[in-house]
Amino acid sequence: MKRKLIGLATGFVVMIGLVILFLNQQSASEEAATANPTTPSQQNINGSAERKQEELNEGQVGMLETIQYQTEYENTVYDKMAQIYLPAGYKENPNQQYDVLYLMHGHTMDYADFLTDRGTGEASAIKELLDQLIAAGKIEPLIVVSPTYYPDRSVIESSWSADDPLNLRFANEELPNDLIPAVEGTYRTYANSVSAVDLAASREQRAFAGFSMGAITTWYVFEHQLNLFAKFLPMAGDSWTVQSSGGSSAPEETAEKLAQSVRESNFTPDDFQIYASVGGADGTKYSMDEMIYEMWDTDSFTNDNLVYTMDEDGGHDLESVRNQLDGGLRELFGVE
Repeated sequence: MKRKLIGLATGFVVMIGLVILFLNQQSASEEAATANPTTPSQQNINGSAERKQEELNEGQVGMLETIQYQTEYENTVYDKMAQIYLPAGYKENPNQQYDVLYLMHGHTMDYADFLTDRGTGEASAIKELLDQLIAAGKIEPLIVVSPTYYPDRSVIESSWSADDPLNLRFANEELPNDLIPAVEGTYRTYANSVSAVDLAASREQRAFAGFSMGAITTWYVFEHQLNLFAKFLPMAGDSWTVQSSGGSSAPEETAEKLAQSVRESNFTPDDFQIYASVGGADGTKYSMDEMIYEMWDTDSFTNDNLVYTMDEDGGHDLESVRNQLDGGLRELFGVE
């Protein structure tokens, strides 16, 4: 009898252990799914545009232009340029208005490096991606503006962290005061004029994206220009609003400061969309991971207004930027 009771007790303990193990495994799976919201459909998207460039006819290919404007930096006025992508049909449809995406480069890059291949001077893979997605009817036709945060090339330093003050200055001063009025006073966006009221009224049709130090710029634009932009695509870069590399060195403080900027604005978490992304082999991934997980713990960010995806094999390069833009453009400008 005693041996039988021992056997029953042992079996009961084993059963309890198996139940606990199952629950722990289920909890771990749920935590992993929450921590890493990427899905297979959002990874390895290289080449996913439905129409190849050689399949497009002349009427489906967008054009590139350059716009000039001026900005003041340290008491000196600089002549600046930005490259403009105009979608196919822009010239032929003089009454049509367009969404606009401002696309910022990374350390040492220039205003033409996203839309033009530096080596050949021909259209880049990113410019061709825009043509292909629009031609395939996957995204709405849009204007893309590729500027530079450098006043001129003489200010470039060897360390990318030295760009941070220029990123903040661009977001705070040059973008709202100089670049946007020059662009949207020239091209047909949804802003009826470049007055503060009309620019704010058209924020839903305006996005800002950036790669590397351009992503740092994007987070500054989110923090300081939420009245002008409703959509954001930071790629391979965290926010440095608290300190350099704050996504890894001070993730909780960084997330809270970004959340506070939303609370202090006239907007709610339903009034903006962030599509953040990074390459799986990119060294900036850890900083983005830590910061974004902390952002989800605040009251300003949810899985709906902050989407975080990964280009699974992507590095810190333009090929991965192209892949990340593919997903981001579909998410924020997709045709329903």
